[in-house]
Amino acid sequence: MKLKHKLTSLAVAAGALLSGYATAEEAKASYTLIKNVNIFDGKSDKLNMGSAVLIENNLIKSVGKDVKAPAGATVIDGKGRTLMPGLIDGHAHVMINDNFDVVEKNMDMVDISIRSTRVAERFLMDGFTAVRDMGGPAFGLQRSIDQGFVKGPRLYPSGGFISQTSGHGDFRDRADAGFSIKDAGDLSNFERMGIGNVANGVPEVLAATRLNLRNGASQIKVMAGGGGSSRFDPIDTTQYSVSELKAIVETTKDWGTYVGAHVFNDRSVNRLLDAGVKSFEHAFFINEETMQRIAKEGGFVVPQMWGVSPDLARNPLMPASKLPMINELAKQYKDVGRQLIKHKVNVVFASDYVGTFPDAERARRYEIWWRTQCFDSNYEVLKQMTSVAGELLALSGPRNPYQAGKQGVIEAGAYADLLLVDGNPLEDITVIGGTDKWFDAPEEYKPIETLNLIMKDGVLYKNTL
Repeated sequence: MKLKHKLTSLAVAAGALLSGYATAEEAKASYTLIKNVNIFDGKSDKLNMGSAVLIENNLIKSVGKDVKAPAGATVIDGKGRTLMPGLIDGHAHVMINDNFDVVEKNMDMVDISIRSTRVAERFLMDGFTAVRDMGGPAFGLQRSIDQGFVKGPRLYPSGGFISQTSGHGDFRDRADAGFSIKDAGDLSNFERMGIGNVANGVPEVLAATRLNLRNGASQIKVMAGGGGSSRFDPIDTTQYSVSELKAIVETTKDWGTYVGAHVFNDRSVNRLLDAGVKSFEHAFFINEETMQRIAKEGGFVVPQMWGVSPDLARNPLMPASKLPMINELAKQYKDVGRQLIKHKVNVVFASDYVGTFPDAERARRYEIWWRTQCFDSNYEVLKQMTSVAGELLALSGPRNPYQAGKQGVIEAGAYADLLLVDGNPLEDITVIGGTDKWFDAPEEYKPIETLNLIMKDGVLYKNTL
């Protein structure tokens, strides 16, 4: 057993004994057999009935109908439930854990850091064993999770998102300094806390990119277009020049990883493709020709589909002035999910977790259900949350913090990141928390009762069998 895994297991076991998530025996077992389960492997549209999975330390050793447990192994009888890979959220902001205005004006690093521990634990207890953080100072949280001090998913941090002046990451208020580009004190608290970096021109974007890589970014996040939740960048705008984007991409390639970009429209996406960007965050206001190009070039689209939901107008983060245009775009692009599947684009699940706990947590569970309406298939959504998302995480190459096994699949050699579910998510998405209620859902967080077992890295964090 690796030293890192031993430390994590021991630390988790100590907390688990108090919290009831696991027993000491489960936390330190070298082998675990989960038998009598129907397996969704992350890739197939059918369950593998009556199977078993043998786990050695933190990796899956074997999968099949006749798998046997070695002497001394912990044996868990799934009693016909569904065993599936842990879920993966491809786009979240664990450190932006209150409304933007509150974070900017009334919080500091201690506030957002303490709150992030609750964000992390609730992600894990909702079955998410990995989260790609697409903007924010999540490095310390990642280290604390990996060292066993905080319960949470595997984190893939981007560091501060990189934005041009007047871009989607420029969160200064009207009252902030900003009438002279020579004002050295012209910083938002978003920048001071490392949530974002405003950088202009090739030298500045190189410095911002290299700073994030120095701090441990697994991928780089750039703001390449306008947004709905920001006040001063119209959603139709294209941001960053080709030379700036290419500088960011080439520097990131030098570290063996890739760039993901906040983007919405065709012009911006095609400029990003020209520059070598690999993942397109949101990107649901694009035409079929652009989708075909993304698919041909092996890119990924990571959309939070609630962005084309009629309920979006009730989101408290949305500036009222942008609602008419957003509502019109949502109607115009209501079939974007079906078109992405039609053109065989790699699509990854995204909750775009941001804001207060109730708003963000309810949006995450609503997103699971809403995607089944946008893609017309539980199976497509489940792939987006497991195997396809795992492929995106692997694009980080040598910057991938977790290289011992695959994620998002149940197969030999994959990480033992597993969920045991009372029900079949291929038929009923509610068994993994999906709900058709968003702002009408209760604000108080409640565990998902049909998630009977949650395992990450071979360690049990929940077991209600």
